[in-house]
Amino acid sequence: MLTLAIVNQKGGVGKTTTAVTVAHGLALRGYQTLLVDLDSQGNVADCLGLPSGNDLYQALFPGLQKPLKAAVTSGGRPNLSVLRSDRNTTSLKIALGAMEMREYVLDDLLANAAFDVVVLDCAPSMDVLHTAAMVAAHYLLIPTRLDQLAVKGVRDVLTSLKGLARITTCELGAILPTFYDRQTNESYLQLKHLAETFKELVWPPIPQDVNCRESTRFGQTLWEYQPNTRAVLGYPDGSSGKTVGGYTQVIDRIEQGMLP
Repeated sequence: MLTLAIVNQKGGVGKTTTAVTVAHGLALRGYQTLLVDLDSQGNVADCLGLPSGNDLYQALFPGLQKPLKAAVTSGGRPNLSVLRSDRNTTSLKIALGAMEMREYVLDDLLANAAFDVVVLDCAPSMDVLHTAAMVAAHYLLIPTRLDQLAVKGVRDVLTSLKGLARITTCELGAILPTFYDRQTNESYLQLKHLAETFKELVWPPIPQDVNCRESTRFGQTLWEYQPNTRAVLGYPDGSSGKTVGGYTQVIDRIEQGMLP
């Protein structure tokens, strides 16, 4: 089983869009996929057109702790299951903060889970569930806008991961530039800086695309709402005649380089 944590300690970088799109994209390729919402805003359910629910609370709250199989709900799509989050997650984090070995709660929950892939959608704050995600995950996938503050969020995540080195084998899988605008000099310069710093760990960018917002309004993933849009297929590279970036390439790279 592969566990991916979608993280950035800066908000508004496309974490939930990335988590939902990656999870559904892998499910469409036949992988049994679990998408876990670790944010009390509960946006994963909204993105999938599902009613809100406190699945995560029921699975992790001390003394309640349903088995994973009983806590998950259908994602409404073949091969996709979900652990939803809502405002009860705030109380959950307080309760977990008083527990010993709290860093391992997700790792324990997912032990022997009957899924091919687990995608963890993390909140932007560094809290107990954020730490638990880094302990449970095999790889971090860090979406980032191409601006100074969001790129700083990438460095903050890597600093946090380094601080957990004694209790996790998780490693940086990729940095995923999002909202890429080819017409903006700042986007180009920040992308160049990331590529020079992190080399092959920087994956081709996700183009800026209004369909990412619109699909959420209709409770559909990008694969359902507009599968031929730029965010999915990337943008044309005039020099090679091929397309570059987009979530299709993200799924390809996960499938080819991370899945057992």
